[in-house]
Amino acid sequence: MNTNLSNQISEIEEEDINIIHYEPEGKVEGSHIRFLRPIVKWFGFLSTVTWGMAALFPDTLRVPASLQGWVFTISVVWFFSYCAGLFNL
Repeated sequence: MNTNLSNQISEIEEEDINIIHYEPEGKVEGSHIRFLRPIVKWFGFLSTVTWGMAALFPDTLRVPASLQGWVFTISVVWFFSYCAGLFNL
């Protein structure tokens, strides 16, 4: 394998260099979204806690024995949905 090394330094003038800087545009949110965001977040948090309590302590919320399996399954899916950001606007 043959390689040729050059000891010459290329001359670059300052006019040849362009620096590009990207500044993303800020999100434009309506007042409707800003109003609903905390409500949806709190709804997600409180409903996740409620489903978790119903799944772990079914007697506290008087969940019938025939529905306890479904409540547990829904609480697991609801918890993963909450952690995935379903309630983040």
